[in-house]
Amino acid sequence: MKNFIPIKKRFLIFREEAKEIEKMSKKISRDNIYLDFSKVDFFSRSFADELLNIIREKKRIKIVNLKPRLARFFEIIRNTKEKTKKAIEKW
Repeated sequence: MKNFIPIKKRFLIFREEAKEIEKMSKKISRDNIYLDFSKVDFFSRSFADELLNIIREKKRIKIVNLKPRLARFFEIIRNTKEKTKKAIEKW
């Protein structure tokens, strides 16, 4: 698959690591880009938050092969971001 980026690190901690992934994705075509998280065992809330920001901006980036517990964690972070955004908008 041409637009497939394997994420090779097992642990992703820092926002800068998400920004590095964004830089890699810019080097690839304008089509959808698939980030393969099959080797990832852990990512921090900061990393996930930054990656969500990048995905929101660049809707062509998709995550694949995310382990179930990491997918749940990612979803919790996404939901928290949405709730916070709605609460701020109401304020």
